[in-house]
Amino acid sequence: MKYITPNQLFDKFKHKEMLDISDLIQVIEDEFDVNVLIEEQIGDSLDIKSLADDDSLFHQVQQSRDDRKSDRVFEQQAGLDYLREKTEVFERERKV
Repeated sequence: MKYITPNQLFDKFKHKEMLDISDLIQVIEDEFDVNVLIEEQIGDSLDIKSLADDDSLFHQVQQSRDDRKSDRVFEQQAGLDYLREKTEVFERERKV
């Protein structure tokens, strides 16, 4: 296996024009006659089986669908207005 320092790598690439990561990979492959493989690490991957078996989550999704069908879902401004109104009602009741 060959090793190269960051300065040597910079010297090799300073005359190359690169636009994004795929360009960089292509330049490395061409310059060193190697194949570059980028593996995506999934650190916080979802456990699909656990989600599928979660009755509570299924119920929440179904309730959300029902809310959308019944127009009980607010857009951003409507949601803020609703919360503002509920807060005012709560504060008035608390003062009484």
